Amino acid sequence: MKKIILILLVFITIISCKTADTDFTKSDLNSISLYDFDNKPISVEEITNQWNERIQESEEINARITKLEITNLTDLKTNKNELVLLGNTNRKSVKTATKLTRFKNGLKLNEISVTCKNCESELNIKLNSGKWSCLNEKELNSCTKIETMRGI
Repeated sequence: MKKIILILLVFITIISCKTADTDFTKSDLNSISLYDFDNKPISVEEITNQWNERIQESEEINARITKLEITNLTDLKTNKNELVLLGNTNRKSVKTATKLTRFKNGLKLNEISVTCKNCESELNIKLNSGKWSCLNEKELNSCTKIETMRGI
């Protein structure tokens, strides 16, 4: 009986020492340590500026990031939740995003980013088998996906 009690006490101690995972979707974005794909620290302002440059110059879209947020996207094929940095623009038909992974004491941006433009759905970016896709509610819509590698 003493052994059972001792085992239970050890088990309870181990469980109580386990740290809870941080829910980054509920955290203030500015309080999270962010790292670019080269493992260097990057600020929310730098990400916003780089994404606006990419969207406006490289992708030739007349839109600006108005808000960045961390959200979970459920992969349509695998049902696995992926942590994503989502850029909302001043045009509801345009969104941009990149996957996030836990890194050091924060999150690391993936080297691949995606922009969906001219889509009907307000949240038009989806994951399907780990790959980005743009949700198109109407087949005749000109919803377009643009993937960029190494440039957030």
